[in-house]
Amino acid sequence: MATEEPRPPKQDPQPDVGPRAWSTRRKSIVAASVVLAAGVAIAAIVLSGTSGIPASRDRADAPSSTPTATDSAITPPEPTDSAAPPAAAEPSAPVPIDQPAAILPGVTAAITKLEAVDGEARAPGEVSAPSIRVTVEVTNSTEDTVDLTTTVVTAYFQPDQTPALELGEPGSSPMPASVAPGQAATGVYIFTIPSERRQNVRIIVDYAVDVPALVFEGGVPA
Repeated sequence: MATEEPRPPKQDPQPDVGPRAWSTRRKSIVAASVVLAAGVAIAAIVLSGTSGIPASRDRADAPSSTPTATDSAITPPEPTDSAAPPAAAEPSAPVPIDQPAAILPGVTAAITKLEAVDGEARAPGEVSAPSIRVTVEVTNSTEDTVDLTTTVVTAYFQPDQTPALELGEPGSSPMPASVAPGQAATGVYIFTIPSERRQNVRIIVDYAVDVPALVFEGGVPA
């Protein structure tokens, strides 16, 4: 009986290392290289875009949720009360209507002319009536210009010190705004006063609220 010769062990087939297999492997290597190169390029672009921005700028540009002193509106200081107006001074004692009197040191006032006239109504609300025309002169003996913008002249008549209404005609002329050093300024005023009530008339020259007003008192032409 013949004996079988032992068979050699079965060997796996050798991988194909021919031209076709090498071409396929080369394509895979090239594709992987392209992908890797693309990833490196993208990473470089991202890094170059962010590396040029300082960290401090990032923090400065980022919105802050914490309010600062400059975020709120600036509140102006509360207005302070202005200085209180000066208290009105009491009128001076009456002086004769034909004598001068001192308003301030070096500044005097005098009634230089009193005339009986027929007052004429020209402005709305005025009524023609018997009147007196009063000329008031302010003399400045100081070395400074004296402001007269607040000077007011009024008249009252007896027996109950009734205020006399003022008219513009005939021939009234307001006091100028000032009087120069060594000069005199004149104002002309017309007041309606009944002829029978002119025995005791008061002409008030009020220079300023904090200066005692001058009171000229006496009879006037009827």
